[in-house]
Amino acid sequence: MSRNNILVLAIVLFLSGCQSMNGSRPNYVAPDAKAAELNMRLGLNYLQRGDYEIALEKLEKALKQDPGLSPAHNTIALLYQRISVNDKAEYHFKQAIRYEPDYSQAHNNFGVFLCQVGRYKEAEQSFLEAVKNPLYRSTAQAYENAGLCVSRIPDAVLAKSYLRKALQYNPNLSKALLQMAEIHYDEQGYMRARAYIERYRTESRWTPRALLLAIKIEHKLGDKNAVSSYRVLLKGKFPDSDEALIVEKGNF
Repeated sequence: MSRNNILVLAIVLFLSGCQSMNGSRPNYVAPDAKAAELNMRLGLNYLQRGDYEIALEKLEKALKQDPGLSPAHNTIALLYQRISVNDKAEYHFKQAIRYEPDYSQAHNNFGVFLCQVGRYKEAEQSFLEAVKNPLYRSTAQAYENAGLCVSRIPDAVLAKSYLRKALQYNPNLSKALLQMAEIHYDEQGYMRARAYIERYRTESRWTPRALLLAIKIEHKLGDKNAVSSYRVLLKGKFPDSDEALIVEKGNF
C-alpha cells in the first residue's frame, strides 16, 4: 500500500479538529483566555495557508497566554509534524491530551503521527481512544485510519476489522474501500476485491494506484475487456505515472 495513504486523509482531519467535545478544565480560566483563543485561531489560519513562521509565532503566543489550551497544543503539534520536528510534535500532542483526555481529534491526530513514524501499535491505541467518545463526529475516519495503519504491520485480519467498522459508519470512505480491495486481492479473493474496487470508483476519482489494482484484479479474473478499458484510462489520465510504466511493461 502507499505509505502516504493514511496521511492524505489525516491532514484534512487535522485542520478540522480545533474544538474538543468535553473539556477537562471547567474551573480554570486563563488570564488571557480570549486572546489565547484568538491567537490559536490565527495560528490555524496561517498553518492552513502554509505560512508556518507566522503560524508558529501565533500559536506560541496563545500557549503563553493559556498554557492549558488543548486546541493550541494540537495545532502547534500539527505544525511541528509538517516540518518534521517530531519530538516537539509528540510533546504537544501529549499536552493536548493531558489537558483534555476526551479530546478525540487530538487522539486521532496523535495516532496519525505515531503511524507516520512507524509506531503502529501505539497508533492503533490512540485511534481507539479517539472513538471512545460517543460524541466524536469523525469516528468513521478514526477507524479508517486504524485500519490503514495496522495494514502496515502488516495485520490483514485486524485491518479488515477496523475498515469494516469504518464503512459501517460511512459506506463511502474511498480509502477504506481501496484498502479492502487490496487486502482481498492479496488474499486471492478476487471477486470481493472487484466488488470493493467498483464501490471505490463510484465514490472517488481514479488514482494511478487504484487503476493499477483494478487492472490486476480483472487480469486475475480473466476479463480482457475490463483490463483493456482500465489500461486506456490509466494511460490517458496518468501517462507519466509509475503505474502506467508497470502496465506498459506487463509487470502485473
